[in-house]
Amino acid sequence: MADSREHRPLRGIALSVFGIGCITFNDSMMKLVVNDHPIGQAIFIRGVFVLLLITLLVCRKGGLRRLQIHNMRLQIWSAILLVCPIFLFMFALSQLPLSIATIIFFTNPLFVCLFASIWLSERITLLLGSSVVLGFFGAALVLNPTSSAFEWVLLAPLTVALLSAVRELVLRQAMAGETAVSTLFYATLAVTVVASCTFPLGWVSMDGQVYGLLALAACGFGLGIYSMTEALRFAPASLVAPYKYTAIVWALLLGYLFWGEAPTPIVWLGTAFIITSGIAVLYDQRMRTR
Repeated sequence: MADSREHRPLRGIALSVFGIGCITFNDSMMKLVVNDHPIGQAIFIRGVFVLLLITLLVCRKGGLRRLQIHNMRLQIWSAILLVCPIFLFMFALSQLPLSIATIIFFTNPLFVCLFASIWLSERITLLLGSSVVLGFFGAALVLNPTSSAFEWVLLAPLTVALLSAVRELVLRQAMAGETAVSTLFYATLAVTVVASCTFPLGWVSMDGQVYGLLALAACGFGLGIYSMTEALRFAPASLVAPYKYTAIVWALLLGYLFWGEAPTPIVWLGTAFIITSGIAVLYDQRMRTR
């Protein structure tokens, strides 16, 4: 099977791009809902759908033993570090264009590099340092904090990127003994349980159309995660990783189709800087592992 992975890179890339598209589709469906409905309620219902999908998948492939927990403490940390970013990103989607929220979130690799150099004492090369500076400059162009039109809510997806970087570094090596399915299941379970606690804040009645949107969001999320995992069967992570930036393309496309979003030229320039810096960071990491 190792050979099939090495000799089918195009399938791996296609699965990765498709998976990223599904995840972004999930974001767009959630945005349609949280624009007019309580965020906690939407997260809870989608979470129930996602948990059902994961359970069905697990039962078909390997049984419930794939959900076995080897390190309870780390699973708890995985869940805790996911709750806040999920709620905060949904809040960002309810207030910002899909494309802007997605573009700003992709400063995440830059935060990973910064924190890795501080906490893990990883060496910062000239390429890496230049890429981080370029990426944050691009983020500054998108945020445009000196503009009279600046909104503090723009800092929400930036905070999500930061918190997600912390989660990635904490779990990068510590979760080696856990399966991706079990980590996803219990993290989703934790988010869903926390979301249920927002019931006293005032949930509202939802019609069939809204439930349909949330079901589509769950399907997009589940299919996206599955496709991105399958991509690694056919191509190495270092090859498919840069294609996660196609999420920005998907967000621009879906944002235009659903809401008529049209980024300004300065946002396009900032986006180009963020994508370029992110790919340069991935290239630097790939060179280190050779």
